Amino acid sequence: MTHQIAPDTAGRTTVQPTHYHCYRWSGAGREWERMGRTDSLDVASPERPPVRTVDWLIKSSQFIAAVHTDPAGARDWLIAEWDAACEKSLYAVPEWVSSQERAVRALRAIETGCWPSYSQWMVNGVVVFLSVVGTADRCH
Repeated sequence: MTHQIAPDTAGRTTVQPTHYHCYRWSGAGREWERMGRTDSLDVASPERPPVRTVDWLIKSSQFIAAVHTDPAGARDWLIAEWDAACEKSLYAVPEWVSSQERAVRALRAIETGCWPSYSQWMVNGVVVFLSVVGTADRCH
């Protein structure tokens, strides 16, 4: 099933999201190496890391970790996941990276249709990708 989304563009869209999919993907770092190869995994493969908005939308709905009907709820999910990932990150997140400031920017991005995506390398060689994408009511 193809999801209807508000496009991630610089201009205003005519399609307004009715809810927000909160995506989480994690996988071994070796999968990241396959991204640039011509023999790499199909973009719809669960093993392939999602690096663009469209990559999330063509994957199985199993990667939808939460659904929120308001931007603030989606932002809260994103920041909570980000904070949890930072606790186990391979490299310490600098002190000047504030979750509160990140939350303000994430909410503004969600409200304006610029879907925030965060990633973090974990100590066990796993990379985690998080994203919030607005969707229209016909996606389910």
